[in-house]
Amino acid sequence: MGIKILLFFILLATQVVGQNFNEKQRYLLWTFHARNTTIHGVSIGAFPNFSEKERFVITNGIRLEIPGAGFLALLMLNYKSDMSGIDSVGGKFDIKDYGYSETVNGINISTGTLEEDKILYNGLTIAGVVQAGIRINGVAIAGLVNAMSKSNGMQISGLHNEALYSDGVQISLVNSALVMNGLQIGGHNRSHNVKGVQIGVANLSKEVKGVQIGVVNISKKTRGIQIGLLNVNEKRTLPIFNWNFKKTKKPAEPEPVKEEKLND
Repeated sequence: MGIKILLFFILLATQVVGQNFNEKQRYLLWTFHARNTTIHGVSIGAFPNFSEKERFVITNGIRLEIPGAGFLALLMLNYKSDMSGIDSVGGKFDIKDYGYSETVNGINISTGTLEEDKILYNGLTIAGVVQAGIRINGVAIAGLVNAMSKSNGMQISGLHNEALYSDGVQISLVNSALVMNGLQIGGHNRSHNVKGVQIGVANLSKEVKGVQIGVVNISKKTRGIQIGLLNVNEKRTLPIFNWNFKKTKKPAEPEPVKEEKLND
């Protein structure tokens, strides 16, 4: 009997929490500019959301942002590389560290979706010009720029893919990721940590566990091979082929100098 009562209160608490964030259920067609709403079908809107308030909107189906920001998104997007000020990796991606307002379970189509929308994508998201979001589980395709905090799947764009954490594939003219577990294919590939493969004209990384294939390959900490015209790692600089499979030993710290007392 006691167990049944406990389960009842757990279920009740779960429903109350769910109602706080999704008080309204809408079917077939509704706007994603609503608040505390779950939309089953098609959600539509004409422009990005600029309010900093969390709206808790879920779309189960298709999200259409028409006409959207379009080329104006390039000017409106706070597009500065998150990696530019980061020199070390401190832990893994945690969704709790990011506030988000929307979740799309299905397909998102827009001319430009901004990071101010704070969206989680589960499925396919397509933008004519630029798009940004907190996380993509699936495929993100953009005409010019893809910018995600976390990418689980594939990013494809005409100019630049960026992700703080990427587990999957990036294909673009320029690809950048703080932590890359997978494959980068592009003209210029850069990252802090790579576990996988970089293929491009120039591949730059601070730490590589895998393979770099390009005209110029540079890594400061390597556990793998480099194939290209110029290959640079912490051990040597060589044309055509370079390698390193040993961990770099940290230099020994100098012993403290002992002060001897002088006799009077």
